[in-house]
Amino acid sequence: MATKTICPRCGNDKLYHVRRDKLMCSSCRYEWKADRLPLRLRKTQWEAILWHFINDKSSNYISSESDIERRRVLRSLLLLRRAIADNVKNVLDVRTTDVLSEIARAFPLQNTRQRPLFVLLGRKNHVFATAVPREGRPRLVERLKKCPVSFSFVRWEEKSGLVGTYLYEVGRLTPAAAARQMGSLLEGFWEYLRGSLVGRGGIRHKRLPLYLAECAWKYNHRRLSRERKLNQLLNLLRG
Repeated sequence: MATKTICPRCGNDKLYHVRRDKLMCSSCRYEWKADRLPLRLRKTQWEAILWHFINDKSSNYISSESDIERRRVLRSLLLLRRAIADNVKNVLDVRTTDVLSEIARAFPLQNTRQRPLFVLLGRKNHVFATAVPREGRPRLVERLKKCPVSFSFVRWEEKSGLVGTYLYEVGRLTPAAAARQMGSLLEGFWEYLRGSLVGRGGIRHKRLPLYLAECAWKYNHRRLSRERKLNQLLNLLRG
């Protein structure tokens, strides 16, 4: 399957060859080695893993269909989700990213025994999602109100599974029509996220932000063909 090299950060396809056999993006000036794929997997093996990942297949299914040991598939998926988590943060501004990092340090997910809150954020028709302990919500709300994003919280109620209880709070969004549009975007993302997480079973708190970032990336790229999604994921891995 032919793939076209694009910038793993901004998606631009106008690239220059620079020193040390690297490519440089003409738009964001990012430099990387485009021919290097991790974990000593061949390109055809990565393409097989990514194709099934795009189609939301399980690690057992990917292993059986690609003839790759499941342990290597799990390592590949973990590395891929980390690359996606780093990339999908680019939809946010620097201030919002700093706020989320501050809250993650102050309230580590692995230290909470309660169900965490899902935090959905929207900016410029793109979405992002993460999770925080419930005790971190007041400080996060205070910080996010100073950021140019829309955000909402969703809690998990034990009796009925995933329940969207929207406490929709708008940051600096004007005019009102823009706020309504972003609200619809986040509601649509929540419906997609809920459907994706229900079928996954238990997810450790420590890994939850990676799965949320995966869902955000897939939702942001939902209008792309599967071939273009595969191409973008390959470039993320090369980056």
